[in-house]
Amino acid sequence: MTEIDNAALRGSRVLVVEDDYLLAEDLCRDLRESGATVLGPAPTVHYAYSLLLGRRGVDGAVLDVRLHGRNVFELAERLRELDIPMLFATGHQQDIPAEFGNEARLIKPLRTNELIDKLGHLVRREESRPAGGAPPSPAAEPPLPIDARIGRCVTRALRLRFSE
Repeated sequence: MTEIDNAALRGSRVLVVEDDYLLAEDLCRDLRESGATVLGPAPTVHYAYSLLLGRRGVDGAVLDVRLHGRNVFELAERLRELDIPMLFATGHQQDIPAEFGNEARLIKPLRTNELIDKLGHLVRREESRPAGGAPPSPAAEPPLPIDARIGRCVTRALRLRFSE
């Protein structure tokens, strides 16, 4: 096992969207060990949207391309609108459409140090942007699509149900 840079992502908030439980747990652990605050893992696009709706900011995201047979590109487009850097994790290079061709990507199986290094570069590049390039405030964001709002309601209902 290779050693992880414990400060590579210190202070950054990283959204993890991955439907494979074991991979997601390993990924989140590695990100935490590198100093990141991890949001997720989100096994579905709807759950990922609910994490984005919170008051927490997101500095970067790791996105599995396919979640339970559904692609993640609607969420990726939303992250792009919010100016949140993302990294695609995929089993096949051709899974990513041309409109996301310039986004960072890693081919599974993921190598921890490569993931931390690439994500660290994305997050640091985001931090070094001029103030005029800051993401829009939540009040200025367009409304979420209906399926995202329904997912938010379902997530909230499940949290209430299981917290009783």
